[in-house]
Amino acid sequence: MSARTAPAAVATASVFAGGALLTQTVVVPHWRALDPAAFHARFAVEGPASGATVFPFELAAVVLLAVTTWSAVRNREPRRLLWALATGCMLGTLLVLAYFVPADLALLGHGIPPDALPAQLAVWYRWNWVRTGLGLASAALACAAATTARRRSRRRR
Repeated sequence: MSARTAPAAVATASVFAGGALLTQTVVVPHWRALDPAAFHARFAVEGPASGATVFPFELAAVVLLAVTTWSAVRNREPRRLLWALATGCMLGTLLVLAYFVPADLALLGHGIPPDALPAQLAVWYRWNWVRTGLGLASAALACAAATTARRRSRRRR
């Protein structure tokens, strides 16, 4: 099973990581530079759209990585630790949503006073680096696991 799910696991983890990195390095700095009124207008559109774009890949990556890891563990494959670490990192991105869901709802509901917005966005930015870093680590570990598997299967031929 892991040979069948591995490419999709790598792809979905990589797409999530790329989307998270793009958001973190392009979109979020733009948000932070806006005055509070302009930020709320932009975030009302771009925040939910960003989440709706990357979350399906995040969720798919968790599922596909878990299936691939389970198969690798069950078959005692040498790369099972890499798959498990990739899965753990991607699961970590979901755990960080415990911060983002209430934070995003507060930002969407304008529940943060304008003078407190820069500080709240700074915290949001730091947590998003955590999520982005976990996604990048997951993608790198999944790539390493898949590459290791490919090299080993070529040696056996």
